[in-house]
This record gives sequence, C-alpha cells and structure tokens, in this order.
Amino acid sequence: MQWKRYLTLLWLAFFLVLATGNSAVQAHAGLMSSTPKDGEVLQTNPGQLSMRFTETLEPDLVSMKLYNWDGKEISLERPTLQPGDASQVNVPLPELAEGTYTAIVSVVSEDGHPVEERLSFSIGQKSAVVAEPSTAKKTDSSYLIVYRYLAQGIILLGGGLYVVAWWAQRYGLPSMAQLLGIGRQIGWVLGLVGLIFLWFLYDESLASVSLTQALWQLDGKLLAQSPFAIMLIISFVLMLLLSIPNMVSGWYVGIWVLLVSAQAFGGHAWGIAPVWLSIVLRLLHVLTVSLWLGALVYLLLVGKQAERDRKEFKAFFLRTVAMAAVLAVVTGVLMLLVQTDLASILQSSLTWSYLLYGKVICVIVMLGLAYRQTKRWRKENNLQQVLLRWEIIFGIVAILAGLWMSQTNYPTTTTSTQATIQTDSY
Repeated sequence: MQWKRYLTLLWLAFFLVLATGNSAVQAHAGLMSSTPKDGEVLQTNPGQLSMRFTETLEPDLVSMKLYNWDGKEISLERPTLQPGDASQVNVPLPELAEGTYTAIVSVVSEDGHPVEERLSFSIGQKSAVVAEPSTAKKTDSSYLIVYRYLAQGIILLGGGLYVVAWWAQRYGLPSMAQLLGIGRQIGWVLGLVGLIFLWFLYDESLASVSLTQALWQLDGKLLAQSPFAIMLIISFVLMLLLSIPNMVSGWYVGIWVLLVSAQAFGGHAWGIAPVWLSIVLRLLHVLTVSLWLGALVYLLLVGKQAERDRKEFKAFFLRTVAMAAVLAVVTGVLMLLVQTDLASILQSSLTWSYLLYGKVICVIVMLGLAYRQTKRWRKENNLQQVLLRWEIIFGIVAILAGLWMSQTNYPTTTTSTQATIQTDSY
C-alpha cells in the first residue's frame, strides 16, 4: 500500500513538471554579447564598454575593471545598468592610447553565485605582449568547497539524526544526546565555525561589495540581493537557537527542520525557471537526503539495541528509510528535468556532469546495500555493521558530490553543443 502511494506521488510530480513546460535556463549569469567584441581591433576609442548578460543584474553587485597591456589598472567610473534593460551593464571609457586592453566584469547571478567574465579589445593595433592584470585576483574555490561541505554536511547529517533519534525514543531507544555525548557540542562548534569561514570566503569572492560591511551596517537591501548570503545568515541564527538549553523537545526538532530546509535556498534554485518549482523540489530533496542519511547513522550508533526484539522500531525504521530514499531519488530526477536534459548532460564535459555520474553511482550502491541489509534484518533479525558503514560512506560521498555540483556550472538545454558559459562561480 505504501509503495502505491509513492508511485502516485511520482506520477503527480512528473505531470507537474510537464505542465510547467520546458523553459530555457542558464547555469549562471553569462556573457551573451559585448561592445566592443572580444578580440576586436578598433580604430578609435568606442567611448563606452557594454556587456549584455543572460540574466538581469543587481546594480550594487556589479564591478568592472580595465587593464592596459602592461597589466596596470585604468581608473573607471562606476558601471551602470542600461535603462529598461537590467541585463546590460555600461561604463564610460576614458582617453585610451593605442594598444590592447583587458576588461574584467564581476556580477552576481540571480542564485547568488559570483560570476567573472573578461574580454580584450585593441585600439589602433594589438600590443605585441599583453601582461596579466596586476590586481586581478581569483578566490580559490577549493576552500569554498571544503567549508561548505563541513558546515552544510554537519547540518544535513545532524538534522536527520536528531529527528530520527527523537522519534526512536518512543521505542525505548536512546536520544541523540545520549548517543553522542560531548560529540554533539563538538559538531555544533564545527558547523558554526564552518558557516563563519564560508561567509568570509564567499564575501571575498565578491569583487564589487563587502557583504560583511553591509551586515555590520544592517543594509538589508544589499544583503537581499544575494540569496546565498541570506541562507548563511539564517543558518547562523538557527545554529545559535539550537544552543539554548532546557527547551521542550519540539523546539529543537523544529529548529533542526528549519536549519536543514534553509540549505535548499543557497544554490542553483534561484536561477532556474520556474523558480517556485525549483525551490520546492530542492527543499524536498534536501530534507529527504538528510532524513535518509541521518537514519542510517542512527542505526549504526544504536547497534545491537535495534536488533533486540524491536519489531515496532524495525517497521518504523524501514518505512522511514524507504520513504526518504524514494523521495530523494524522485526529487533528484525531477530537479535534473527542470535544470537540463539528458542529451545536454551526456554531451557535456563539464565537471558538473562527472560529479552527477559519481552521485548516481553512489546512490545506486546505497540502494543495493540497503536491499541486502533489509532482507538480512527481516529474515535473521541481524544487522551487518560492515554493510551499514559502507552505505553511510557512499551517502557522505553523494552529499559531497551534490554540494560540489551546486557551486559549479551545469549544462543547459540552450547550451548542449558545448557552448555552456564558463563561470568563476560559488
């Protein structure tokens, strides 16, 4: 009966996706055209540099710099958006000598990801040697991945573990506090530190503004232009609320659910149309992944206690994991259908596609191990700890792949022939 309900949910979700249509999307704001064009040789100063992007831009999150052939920066006025067309940014050009110039523009996509584009043009003739811009800098994305994995991984795992442990107490099993002891506080500190470092690394990647300064000045208008920044602020506040002692158990369950849910609002979702569907699917996916992995970790921690004639707990656990696994897979597939298509994925050589392959393999292995473990538990009332550990390991790797995917460019239906815009994104 339960599986019939899951199948009905799958069909409803599938038809919902079909009803929304196949909208063309972009992974992040990308450069569509420019005046002058990249590599163009002009006889005179064009007077203005213009760049048109695939998305509308936020005026306070746009920065443009110009460098000459020696790599020295040339002072520019603050760029402005084209009246009536917020996808185009313009900046007046000062007097320029003959030679080659490099323009670097930094913007923030609708989903909060920083994007950097550059082009070069020449006046009169090309310079024989063009030096790398002296003050141009890039944030090492590997640090962003590490701290995002630390902070959000702890949140996803902790949220699912707490909810399952809270419910399992009804069957005479230990709570999260009883299982982890001081490990709970250590995990909380690591998660909080991860969020703080993630904030500063993200802020460092924004060339045009300082979100830290905006936060200090309570500039809500500027902060609201970056969904990722809002997600980090909300997560930080919720982490602090978790530390309040002696509240009713429902308080902590509610905070954990909100904390896990908040992680769905800091990725590609805002740049995908229709936004509401993208948000709903991502929210369900994050919640079910958290519940799935948290349940597995709880089962590993309680160990033999779960095997001692606890038929009611066994039924609850298997029902919970089955529901979470089905919904996690279904929402993951639907997210792909909304974001892109199979042809674009298979034809793409982007890192995102390879991460997707790895994530799919991990999930398939997890389902295989879960099936084998379930049969053993039902027939022999015995859990194989080795299989459970491997299932958790593959789940952790899948989460890492998912978080990494959410900060890299993905192939889209409009760029399936490898014309996908390359971005320096978070």
